[in-house]
Amino acid sequence: MYEKFYGFAEKPFNLTPDPDYFFLSSVHKRALDYLVYGLESGMGFVQVTGEIGSGKTTLIKCLLRNLSREVKVAYVLHSKGTFLQLLRMILEDLEVVGIEQKLSKEALLSRFRDFLVEQARRRNSVVVIIDEAQNLQLDVLEELRMLSNFETEKAKLLQIVLVGQPELRELLRRPELEQLRQRITVRFHLYPLNERETRSYVQHRLRIAGSNGRVRFTAGACRLVHRYSRGLPRLINVACDATLLAGFVEERKVFNERFVREALNELADRPPDGAPQVGDSQPAPLPPGRPRARRGILVGVAAAAIVLGLAGLLLATGALAPRASGDAWKRLVDVFRPPAGTGRLEPAQPRGEPSP
Repeated sequence: MYEKFYGFAEKPFNLTPDPDYFFLSSVHKRALDYLVYGLESGMGFVQVTGEIGSGKTTLIKCLLRNLSREVKVAYVLHSKGTFLQLLRMILEDLEVVGIEQKLSKEALLSRFRDFLVEQARRRNSVVVIIDEAQNLQLDVLEELRMLSNFETEKAKLLQIVLVGQPELRELLRRPELEQLRQRITVRFHLYPLNERETRSYVQHRLRIAGSNGRVRFTAGACRLVHRYSRGLPRLINVACDATLLAGFVEERKVFNERFVREALNELADRPPDGAPQVGDSQPAPLPPGRPRARRGILVGVAAAAIVLGLAGLLLATGALAPRASGDAWKRLVDVFRPPAGTGRLEPAQPRGEPSP
């Protein structure tokens, strides 16, 4: 919608997990290093957690893009369901079985074991990544643990990456899952970005989208975006996209704290935590080409419409006698007479009282 106005090749703050826009913060770099180490070392189970919107899925997609051909990956997005359903999704993604094939659990496990042995013979690795793993049932997690028993004397034939929200950590602490928890040798939690990283993140995404430097968020604007988003990339995207949309409407390309606050107040039912209401300070100046006089004209037109409506109502109900109609009309017009030198209609001061 606004890409042409800003000169972007595409929208910089889409909510889709696009690895092209992956921002390598200190936290995300460490997470990627942990993942690569876990997969290269054949550690069996790897656990990655983070708040909603912290960039877990983008991290995984960036990892998938950079894996070699020797790594065969099944990426499971729908974690709710039975183990049999999950196993089918894994094998279909690995192209071990076709979608139409209806095999028993035993037959599927046999096919899976043969596939793993064949990939090991070819010196290929097999990785299963399960997103939203906090939704997995206890019995499904126990069955996944059993899958990790596919191994040789020297290495695991299968590696499983569990990705989920913080609830996954609590789930895996349950006594029933003690055996599984002991097999998770690599754990990492994605923490939110700090204020400095938030500013770098905004600049990074603008640059990737094709910004030539004319589109800019000031330091104060980035500070407010960080406060609103708590450093979560998804909420940073929401705040910045709302600001760019408001900037498109107002025809401006540099955004200060006041402008971002107004955009966020329009986006939410309440202002960002710790930020004053828009009305607590003077509104941001409108850009050239949108003079405030237009607002006065609109107010004047609305007031004139009210006057005409009131007069028509009074005349229709007979409240104004024919001879007195001119005097009543004059009194109504006097109420909304515009002050001298202004282009706006405002309620006139009652006669006999001084103006404040």
